Amino acid sequence: MEIQIALICEEIDEERKSFLDFLKKKKNVTVFLANDESQLLKFVRNEEINIVLADYYLKKTNPLTFLRKIKKIKPFIEVIFFAEEITFAKAIEVMKEGAYDFYEFPVNNKLLAMVISKAIEKQDLYIAKNNLEKKVKEKFNFDKIIGSSKAIRTLKNTVENIAAKNVNILITGETGTGKEMVANAIHFNSERASGPFIKVNCAAFNEGVLESELFGHEQGAFTGALAKRIGRFEMANEGTIFLDEIGDVPMSTQIKLLRILQEKEFERVGGNKTISVNVRVIAATNQNLKELIAEKKFREDLYYRLNVIHIEIPPLNERKDDIPLLASFFMNKLNKENGYGIQGITKESMQVLLNYQWPGNVRELENAIESAMATCKKKVIESKFLPSFLLLNNPETSDFFQIPFNLTLPEMEKEVIRLTLLRTNGNKTVASKLLGISLRTLQRKVNEPV
Repeated sequence: MEIQIALICEEIDEERKSFLDFLKKKKNVTVFLANDESQLLKFVRNEEINIVLADYYLKKTNPLTFLRKIKKIKPFIEVIFFAEEITFAKAIEVMKEGAYDFYEFPVNNKLLAMVISKAIEKQDLYIAKNNLEKKVKEKFNFDKIIGSSKAIRTLKNTVENIAAKNVNILITGETGTGKEMVANAIHFNSERASGPFIKVNCAAFNEGVLESELFGHEQGAFTGALAKRIGRFEMANEGTIFLDEIGDVPMSTQIKLLRILQEKEFERVGGNKTISVNVRVIAATNQNLKELIAEKKFREDLYYRLNVIHIEIPPLNERKDDIPLLASFFMNKLNKENGYGIQGITKESMQVLLNYQWPGNVRELENAIESAMATCKKKVIESKFLPSFLLLNNPETSDFFQIPFNLTLPEMEKEVIRLTLLRTNGNKTVASKLLGISLRTLQRKVNEPV
């Protein structure tokens, strides 16, 4: 690694010459020598300076003001001051202002080399952190919520306004509308952005496993608990936990969730030690929680703890004006990722997209665009390259299936399932909702012979 050091002093005496010569002899080190403040600041602006070595007593220069000017230009530059004599109070003063270190002459060259090395390590961490924050902002800024419809403008304003507020949030909306993306945007634009963002799909675990996932367990808490496990709430301390599919949480686990929301503490499964956490909770569901409350499947007190702020994400079929923007966004993204080289989409193809009802919402649209781009043999997506389920969806056939009359009842059921899966691009979750059956039932019927 190339290290660039700027040294500012008004005269080169034996002491200064000693460590100047020492630095010049070091491999991969370039030294810039400045006689005054203006020349030093010019180096800072125009060169890739890592370290500034500065005399504390420079004529016409206030060390604190000088330090602030450097940090304003490039905050990551580390400044080390030197002086023949210095009071402890003055040394502390510049250190509080952001100086890396302070030394009195004579300088131990080996110690100086070690200090510079440590300062470079600190600088690397600063730059890495800054780059990460920049990437996070690029990835999760509010512009990533694509659309110009009134519904999306309202959503963006709501998300932007509540991101910094340290309250729990309930996000509702159909499958594929982008609930996790909104949760990401809220976390990474909040004061907790430097803390962890932990995601849990509550529908993916049965009751016993879910409690262990959320709260952790102690060794020997149950058969197979061979070691202590840290739960997701502990992992999310000082950050945010995203509880997706909150409507699928069993009642017994809901009681424990209520406690952690009220008291910010819990015990691991099989443990008696109380653990305190500081966590923001963002929950999401595609179910109607008020209906679940009426059916005694969801606790009303938990609902109100989660629903401090409610965000409803509109389905794609209620904001079709956004489809051209979304299609363009996905095409640009996929071109960059896979080098497809697709330049656009025909008016006929866009009309097909606008005619479809998109039961799988934005996720289904992205899948359809990717499918079309992968099969497209031209620079522009023509309708023949669109997925077949979109082409079946025209004004004449959009509300019914055409099924042969000579099928048995089980065969008809099988055909309806096949056509529904075709229309939903293979999305079984969406298909099960359209058919009015559970996902498990649909999977069983798909696999069973006629």
